[in-house]
Amino acid sequence: RGYHYSNVRNEMPLFGKNKGFTPSQKTPKRKSASLSNLTSLDDSIYSQNELHLDGGGPVRVRLGGQELVFEDGNWIAESGSGAGSSREVARLRKQIQHLTEENYLLKFKNELLMDMLVASNADSLVQQKELEALKTRQGGSTRR
Repeated sequence: RGYHYSNVRNEMPLFGKNKGFTPSQKTPKRKSASLSNLTSLDDSIYSQNELHLDGGGPVRVRLGGQELVFEDGNWIAESGSGAGSSREVARLRKQIQHLTEENYLLKFKNELLMDMLVASNADSLVQQKELEALKTRQGGSTRR
């Protein structure tokens, strides 16, 4: 047998004549559980200086003996067991990028100059052939 909306209202008391649900007792309000562990810290144990919450300077994080600093949108390792200074690596990467762009520009200029040289040589050859042609015509007309 098929159910229709009117049948469901008659058979189920939640949808029936009782217009709403009223609980028998009020539920107690819960305390909001914060996901941040900073709210549970005692100010006497941790000072703002220890947590570096003064708001000045870059954000610093120490993980596994290595200190990371957030500067210019990038995390940079400042100390620890690295093969070299991360600042030096970042500086060298910027220098490599600059030199690569400069290299592309110089290659473009070189190609442009080569094209100009080829065009100049072609013009020179055409002029040289025209000059030879004029000389042969003049030489032939003066001998007659």
